[in-house]
Amino acid sequence: MSLLKKWKRKVLRLCALVLIKIAPVVRPGLATKFAVYFYGKLGMRFIGRPNYLSARINFDGTDYGLVEIHEGVTISSYVRVLTHDWSLYTVAKSIGYFSERPIGKVCGVSIGAFSFVGTGSIIMPGTKIGKGCLIGSGTVVRGHIPDYSIVVGSPGKIVGDTREFISSQFSRLGIEHDVD
Repeated sequence: MSLLKKWKRKVLRLCALVLIKIAPVVRPGLATKFAVYFYGKLGMRFIGRPNYLSARINFDGTDYGLVEIHEGVTISSYVRVLTHDWSLYTVAKSIGYFSERPIGKVCGVSIGAFSFVGTGSIIMPGTKIGKGCLIGSGTVVRGHIPDYSIVVGSPGKIVGDTREFISSQFSRLGIEHDVD
């Protein structure tokens, strides 16, 4: 990549981050539109339009192309989406292993259609969240999360099924609808 292209990319990233952060002051929901536009230009993959992306999401800048967000997804404030982990490089030094080359992993993250990620959650590298999942606030998510899972805790554990949750809440609210 030429020096000019690198600088253009850095300027685009800086503009994106500033505009996304100030967008909610202008109009709620504007941050989602800006995020889809700018992160899309930087390589992030959007499969359909997300429902809501907070202006306070921290996406790992290793490679935005490693992040995939599907239709109807909601990501709350202060969520961290990681696509790299170099911890092994650091802790291996404690046993006398020093490497010129960093040791670690770079893996993509996918958030399935109509999933909800609660505030303060951390999505680890290589995580694949299925369709219709509910990730509770403060959850550390890693690995493969099957469709319709409710995940809470640190480390995140599957504690329920969103179809059962929807059914119980609909009953409580007097809403008639079959949940398959």
